[in-house]
Amino acid sequence: MTSDRCRQMHTLLGMYALGRLDDHEAVAVRAHLDGCADCRAELNQLTPVASVLGQADPDRLLEPPPAPSPALPGTILATLDRERSRQRHRRVAVVAAAAVTALGLLTGGFFLRTLVPSTPPGQPVAFTAPAAGVEASARVENRAWGTGISLDVTGLPEGSTYNVWLQRPDGSRMNAGSFIAGGDRKMSMNLAVALPMSDATMLGVSAPGDDTAILQAPLHS
Repeated sequence: MTSDRCRQMHTLLGMYALGRLDDHEAVAVRAHLDGCADCRAELNQLTPVASVLGQADPDRLLEPPPAPSPALPGTILATLDRERSRQRHRRVAVVAAAAVTALGLLTGGFFLRTLVPSTPPGQPVAFTAPAAGVEASARVENRAWGTGISLDVTGLPEGSTYNVWLQRPDGSRMNAGSFIAGGDRKMSMNLAVALPMSDATMLGVSAPGDDTAILQAPLHS
């Protein structure tokens, strides 16, 4: 609005847009609009609103606004309860999935440990030319205090005593222990001798009082 005439027209533009002016007032407004770009712009803004207001029932404007349905609070609370329940179930599902994953990892680890063969410690040695019917295997392990020996023997005469020893490069021997043969029963034993494996050249078994080796295995430390 740029003039007193525009301010006068301002109160009439809304009624003009609604088509509620009499002929004389409508002619006066159209005459002003022909020469006033500002009022034409304002009328363009009012026209869409007027078309909507035209659909309103004037007789209902004085009626009190409709009251909300008595069931509305219950509906809102029920919706909130469903949303809380859905979130709670989602959290339970996430925890359950994590538990299943952890159980799978633990179970997988158990099976992996089960499938991996357990290798006894030490270095295997091979006995040369054992007597007929005699089977023997051994492993030797270098320790800080000397040499550990694991020995399995089958086929030596039952009840006979034998010595287990390591032999040095000069031919001397250091006894690692004794055992009583079980005949066809496998005799398994763990022995120890305070001689470093690097200082030994031979693992052997012989009868007490007899230097003849019944079993002997070269060592390659």
